[in-house]
Amino acid sequence: MNQQILAEKKEIVAGLNEILKASHSAVVVSYSKMSVAEINQLRADLKKGGAKLSVHKNSLAKKAIDEDGLSALDDSFKGPTAIVTSAEEGAGLKVLNDFAAAHSKTFVIKAGMIGGAYCDADKIKMLAAIGSKENALASLLSTLQSPLVMFALTIKAVAEKNGAAA
Repeated sequence: MNQQILAEKKEIVAGLNEILKASHSAVVVSYSKMSVAEINQLRADLKKGGAKLSVHKNSLAKKAIDEDGLSALDDSFKGPTAIVTSAEEGAGLKVLNDFAAAHSKTFVIKAGMIGGAYCDADKIKMLAAIGSKENALASLLSTLQSPLVMFALTIKAVAEKNGAAA
């Protein structure tokens, strides 16, 4: 019996290892006193956003995280916790941030590893505000493009003024 239980636990850890290796981000959240309906709604919203929430025993999750070199997250595994993973950069962060704001008494973002870098809850909230990689690049491009557009409009206005004067 004990060998069977040990084999099942090893299988769970191996499955979680595969998920973590395929993920760009892993965020640890706490979901104290939440209803099943609320958790199911969060799962559905995360799925639409390209992320997945999974719940595992803390000891098994810690073992998988340590094997994947994400041991910085070990202190986050206290109480009822879940791991939100996504293969895409920034996927699901906005959903998590919005859900945490709406359920501030029962849902807390603890910490995460995004792109191999440790992020505390504040940094995750900041990244969620930025949005997806595409949104960040679009914002950067519009910021870079703005002075060029103003310069072109100024040149055009000067040319029109000089053309009207001649």
